[in-house]
Amino acid sequence: MNEAFLHYLWQYRLFDPRSLQTSEGNAVEIVKPGRLNTDAGPDFFNAQIRIDGTLWAGNVEIHINASDWHKHGHHMDAAYDNCILHVVFEKDSAALRKDGTLIPTIELKDKFPSHLWNNYLQLLGTRGWVPCEPRLKELDQITIHSWLDRLGTERLEEKTKQIRQFLNWSRNDWEETFYQHLAKNFGFQVNSLPFELLARSLPLRLIRKHSSRLLDVEALLFGQAGMLNEEFHESYPISLATEYRHLCKTYNLKPVNSAAWKFLRLRPSNFPTIRIAQFAQLMMTQENLFSKMMRVENFQDGVTLFKVTTSDYWRNHFLFDKATEASVKTLGKSSIENIFINTVVPFLFAWGTEQGSEQHRKKALDILEKIPAEDNQMIRHWEDAGIPSSSALHSQALIQLKLHHCAEKNAYLAL
Repeated sequence: MNEAFLHYLWQYRLFDPRSLQTSEGNAVEIVKPGRLNTDAGPDFFNAQIRIDGTLWAGNVEIHINASDWHKHGHHMDAAYDNCILHVVFEKDSAALRKDGTLIPTIELKDKFPSHLWNNYLQLLGTRGWVPCEPRLKELDQITIHSWLDRLGTERLEEKTKQIRQFLNWSRNDWEETFYQHLAKNFGFQVNSLPFELLARSLPLRLIRKHSSRLLDVEALLFGQAGMLNEEFHESYPISLATEYRHLCKTYNLKPVNSAAWKFLRLRPSNFPTIRIAQFAQLMMTQENLFSKMMRVENFQDGVTLFKVTTSDYWRNHFLFDKATEASVKTLGKSSIENIFINTVVPFLFAWGTEQGSEQHRKKALDILEKIPAEDNQMIRHWEDAGIPSSSALHSQALIQLKLHHCAEKNAYLAL
């Protein structure tokens, strides 16, 4: 027996609710089990429990043995004073708050089907790509879709928490925070970190200040990327380097380490030089991009806004000083889909959450449902296991499931 299994039983109420009563014999009804806490403190926050007809709101702590309450020192910790219920596998002692008052305790021993524990042990011993892979084909499509819808929302809620952290750093500046996330997204995983560092080193206000002159914007971006420190032969990179030296001195800028950028095994169209050039065009042509994104009604509206190419120099270059055959380097549809999935939609959802706008939250989910599912190794694994994705909402849900549930073997034990 372990606490993770008891957490699961409690969270999904996988026991006979009619048999629940405190050690004093008072009937217990679970109105809301609460939200699982992965940090320090009680195991479940904001639960609602009706005990002997009285509704209580507060936290729930879970242990294997009731005596663990004292072993862990909770009786001396004020953080546990607002616990309204102690849930244990076996009650071998009472649980007291710091002031000596008794916390109601319920015992789960013999109150759940034995096969749940057997399933749990089987999952822990499974070494497959996901623990429950052999049993996935037993699920009906209605169950799968309901499951994925909930996980898709869960993933957006997690991304909202991350966005909130960035907002705290930017003093609640949504445009700046969106700009930094968008820049990170332009790195498309391989170069996401250097792109993020670039955006952090170059505030949006400086780009806006020079947005009427493309040479300045590219000089700021390529210079801060650490890409203008070479001895160039062509006139355009020479002009960029000259302009950047002036801007760098004016604003006391410090570029990122150019060694962070990765070119190896990338298609030339995905080189960071091309992505920076495209990002420069986007910053030039679309002011107040966050505000515009919050007004989009569907994915097609966004495609128009993100349909950017590069400046003339990059039409026949992938690298500085190395001319190639001319080609138009437009941000492709799959790249725009990626930006919507990983930046635009999470910000729509976060904005709706922060502003109490259910319309924005719903629009975020609706847009994800209209975008095709992502095509990557993880999603292909799920498809091989019998769980295909019909949309980006479901592919995001499967990523959430793999990273935050299957990896921790918190899958549905009740299968």
